[in-house]
Amino acid sequence: MSQYVETACKTFTAGAAIPLYARVKLTAGKLAVAGLADKELGTAEQEAFADGDVIAVRLRTAQGTCKMLAVEALAVGAAVYTEADGKVQDTAAETSFLVGTALEAATADGDVIEVLRNSHGDTAIPAA
Repeated sequence: MSQYVETACKTFTAGAAIPLYARVKLTAGKLAVAGLADKELGTAEQEAFADGDVIAVRLRTAQGTCKMLAVEALAVGAAVYTEADGKVQDTAAETSFLVGTALEAATADGDVIEVLRNSHGDTAIPAA
């Protein structure tokens, strides 16, 4: 049966533990943490503690801003790109995607920052 949502968030079943505000993707019908080269489905609005937990995801198409996990220190206004472990960074890699703009500074790995998503969709970074 098909369905659709007209909201910013949708619930999904996790396939493993997922940190709060991590970028997530679907793998075999369950949520997994998104990697460096993955376009995420959205960001986890709740922490998943184990396989089978049902959590809300802020979809990448949602209006407004979202919270994300930084992997490094970054400045307000920095362009942020995909990184491993569901995080974002301010350095573009050959296989990363542009996610948006940091609206808060991060000082260390694991800091939660506010991000304004790229309004043109996730953009692949061209190979060097």
